[in-house]
Amino acid sequence: MIDKNRIVEPLPVKSPQVERRRHTRWTLERPCKMRRASSITFEPARTVNVAPGGVRINALGEKRYAVGDRVEIAIAWDSEPVVGRDALIIGRVVRITRGEVGQSLAIQFEQPMSLDASVLDPAA
Repeated sequence: MIDKNRIVEPLPVKSPQVERRRHTRWTLERPCKMRRASSITFEPARTVNVAPGGVRINALGEKRYAVGDRVEIAIAWDSEPVVGRDALIIGRVVRITRGEVGQSLAIQFEQPMSLDASVLDPAA
């Protein structure tokens, strides 16, 4: 409401949702494993979507993560059965929601990564 040329209440937003992400996200379901950087054991997980700056993962194990946890992720970008240690991605948990099984984690990468067509389209 405007009263004597002052805005008393915020004006309605024209768009119902404002995009906050810096990078475009692509839906990509791939098997992966993850662990807290301080842990020695990995747990099974699955990607939901990826972007150069982060990933959404469904953590399928028993461990519970917290916002701020530093994690290591190994994503099976192709059909290779083993992911090498040099392929680990370091990130930080920035948001958590309840998943169908376990937790659904939004993870921001420490270093943005390059995503090419072979990563985004496993059939390519």
